[in-house]
Amino acid sequence: MPRRAKPLPEVIEFRIDLYALLQYKQWNDSDLARWLGVSVRTVRAMRKDPYSTRAANVLRIQSELKKARAAYEGRQ
Repeated sequence: MPRRAKPLPEVIEFRIDLYALLQYKQWNDSDLARWLGVSVRTVRAMRKDPYSTRAANVLRIQSELKKARAAYEGRQ
């Protein structure tokens, strides 16, 4: 069985950011899909391969993560 290639560091970082956004906002994949205006299938594909989606979606997620993190830290 062939070995899988290691994911690029930026792919790992995006997956961490995506998971963090879901945790900060208390969202699931359906909520994120609704917010982005895409399907749940697209969200899952994005998690697997961030290069499979539009760059605008990645930027929106990163921007929203910054806002969500600031709001969360402001509450404590």
